[in-house]
Amino acid sequence: MSSTGHKQLPSTYKGLLFTSASVQPEVTSIPTPQVDVGSIIVRPLYSWVAAYADEIYTNGNPRGMNLQFPIVGGANAIGRVAAVPADAASLKVGDLVTIEPLIRARDDPESKFLLAMLSGFTSGAQKMSADVYHHGTWAELVKVPLENVHRFDEAALQRQGVTPRDLGFFGQLAVPYGGLRDVNLTAGETVLITAATGNFGGGAVHVALAMGASVIAMGRNEAILSELKKLAPGRVETVQLSGSFESDVAALEKFGPVDVFLDFTPPQATNTDHIRAGIMSVRHGGRVSLMGGIQELTVPYILIMLKGLTLKGTMMYTRAQAQDLIKMIETGVLKLGEKAGLKVKGVFSLRDGEKAIEVAGKEAGAGRAVFIAPNDE
Repeated sequence: MSSTGHKQLPSTYKGLLFTSASVQPEVTSIPTPQVDVGSIIVRPLYSWVAAYADEIYTNGNPRGMNLQFPIVGGANAIGRVAAVPADAASLKVGDLVTIEPLIRARDDPESKFLLAMLSGFTSGAQKMSADVYHHGTWAELVKVPLENVHRFDEAALQRQGVTPRDLGFFGQLAVPYGGLRDVNLTAGETVLITAATGNFGGGAVHVALAMGASVIAMGRNEAILSELKKLAPGRVETVQLSGSFESDVAALEKFGPVDVFLDFTPPQATNTDHIRAGIMSVRHGGRVSLMGGIQELTVPYILIMLKGLTLKGTMMYTRAQAQDLIKMIETGVLKLGEKAGLKVKGVFSLRDGEKAIEVAGKEAGAGRAVFIAPNDE
């Protein structure tokens, strides 16, 4: 362990603890974990509260996430390094970093889980989630694998006018970036995004524009669609979901074949006609990126074969993709902040965590975020 880093830490820290998915959380003192080789401890500054947090932690877990309670919630965070292990080559205490929530076993690519959100589907992943990296980022400290932390160049951020709070949107942007990179979206192409009015779909619009693509944003919320169109007039077109396969196909036909279709349909969706319509809109040799949460999907098999389409499933993003996105932010290619259409709808302390979850559910949508701030910057 790093003796200098570890001695600076208190014996306990405070976290927003959920004893079950049906009981309101409490701020609780938790023993500070050891800084083992291969792990790192971070002080979260801004931890994103997902719009669906109430469906995981406080409303009986209708999404069926296989969490192991009791648990401190929160997956994403911007923070500062609090303690480093002996095998850290470049990271140091005080560095401004982002935490990647998808944790992968080093000896088994099938064993992976989302920090404090999904314990995974292999025994190895569930053991790691329970015994090693259990508690999440709605806390004064959090322990994660060394490779799950990415450093920002603060001097570069200052030149771009980007603040640590602006970086709180990183998770909403990095996830769609992973999907778009996996299907090799390139400048000049057109990408269809559904549901573009949600957090990840809306983030995908920002990222696709920064990558040089044009966008067709498809969703239900007409007001948010209007906001997205204003991000880049002439490069963003919008389509309101109709609930009808035929109507969606007709609406998309006005724009001609698209190069890439990126889907973020949530698990609670009961009508997936828009996904079939989206696949129908892809050009010969085009690509489809599936990043949503629905369990089953009927696809136009013959069409996919005849057009030579590529269907790619992506969960989150890779370490290399996260670092590439950081470079886009540091160089100003990807803009952050309210002027870029990314609005912070609330910043809450740990003791107001229940309120943060409530507000996040109400303020859901593209370009919006609610944060828990466990530590003062």
